[in-house]
Amino acid sequence: MTTEPARRPGRRLDLDVPETVISVAERMFGEASIDSVSLRSVAREAGVAPAAVTYHFPSKHILVAAVVERRSREVGRTIRDRLTALLEQPAPGVRDLVDAILEPMVAVVDGDPVGGLHWMKIIARLAVTDDPAFYDGVQTGRDLNVLFGDASAATLGERTPVVGRRTGLAIFGMLTALAGADLVGYDGAFSPETGLDPDFVEQLAVFTAAGLAAGLTSP
Repeated sequence: MTTEPARRPGRRLDLDVPETVISVAERMFGEASIDSVSLRSVAREAGVAPAAVTYHFPSKHILVAAVVERRSREVGRTIRDRLTALLEQPAPGVRDLVDAILEPMVAVVDGDPVGGLHWMKIIARLAVTDDPAFYDGVQTGRDLNVLFGDASAATLGERTPVVGRRTGLAIFGMLTALAGADLVGYDGAFSPETGLDPDFVEQLAVFTAAGLAAGLTSP
């Protein structure tokens, strides 16, 4: 019987520490909550020294932003392009606005069902609480908010506090539902092997767009 020699303390050369820490943190934040996960627990789960984590990510805020940023690069770019194209349309519809946000998020989950859904849960929590780590991770998040506001006004025909609140409720509600697709109440909307059920995604888009459209005719 042979045993592997104990690893000497020091820098790990057998793995990409920042990438490993981000992956582990994404899973832990997604499975539990950001507040309940410490940098030390991430280090332990990643199999590295706490000092290795803090060397690359001096604070949890910086680590959370890094987790957000890794997947948001492409997502943010796609959403920005979709919203910009929407503004160039002569008469954009409510469903166009919903799809511009929803479809890039769905692509993340379908591309990596387990990790993507963990990321989606983190995004939903940070976005709805207006956490600074969300904007630091997205990097152009606040600019993206301005673009979204312009697209919403173009789609809904007005820019008022009531419309802004209604749109926020609809979009944040949609993202929260998407992040909770693995919950039993959504009746098999998510599979770790195949991702999101297309019918669930379609009904989520229909429900969100219908709510926004109904608001346009409400007294």
